[in-house]
Amino acid sequence: MTKKEKKYYMELLLKEKNRILRTIGHLKEDALGEKKQEFSGVPNHIADLGTDEFSRDLEISLSDSEGKILKLINEAIEKLEKGTYGKCERCGKNISKTRLTAIPYAKYCIKCQKEIEEKGEEKL
Repeated sequence: MTKKEKKYYMELLLKEKNRILRTIGHLKEDALGEKKQEFSGVPNHIADLGTDEFSRDLEISLSDSEGKILKLINEAIEKLEKGTYGKCERCGKNISKTRLTAIPYAKYCIKCQKEIEEKGEEKL
């Protein structure tokens, strides 16, 4: 991988990392805002109870998902620094540049990713 390509992928990874950190920050702010409302007493309408609970569950799920991607991004940045970025962790072949551009934190080539998904193993 050339220096120019390394710089390009590092920029993609950092951009995605910043986006996720902002998203997680917004989710935490929203959750804190809802907690403050909970302390104010009973919801305005009984139907709001289910909606509020659904919203909290969705935020927790999104935050967990974003956290997993953040971990993958940090691992990809480390690989980029070590010179092992872009290698499939399963077969050792190069991951296509098209795939890395679309998913810069991809751990597997397309072939291995499909096999993993078909077997119900780990994703991404």
